[in-house]
Amino acid sequence: MAGCKFHDASAATIDRQVFELVESAFSRREKVVIFVQNDQRAAAIDRTLWIMKQEAFIPHRIFGSGDSDLDVPVAIVTGEWNPVSAGVLIAEGHCSLDFACGFETIHEFVNRSSPEIHQACRDRYRDYRQRQVPVEYSK
Repeated sequence: MAGCKFHDASAATIDRQVFELVESAFSRREKVVIFVQNDQRAAAIDRTLWIMKQEAFIPHRIFGSGDSDLDVPVAIVTGEWNPVSAGVLIAEGHCSLDFACGFETIHEFVNRSSPEIHQACRDRYRDYRQRQVPVEYSK
């Protein structure tokens, strides 16, 4: 069964948080899918994975629809597919719960930039609990 961890995030910290989650999973030899909302965020996360730590190269790739490569440990996607057979999902954007629950470990972010966005995060948390997915919250 999937487990989900929510992390507090802001526009200033989210790229570093994504990097740290990817770096941790990569050190455990776990494959990762990073789900983002658009091509611009995919490019930003790609850049972050290249430059965040000079000594810590993490092999990754932005995947287009239908692409797959099981030799790549980290995939950045803008659609709901798992091109690397990953067990870890880092959902920077809100994907469907059906897609998210296909992963062993799910990381989501709590965004407080507006009351509406914060409420959407609360709704996600509640929806996971209604599906009986174990949920944690980390500040």
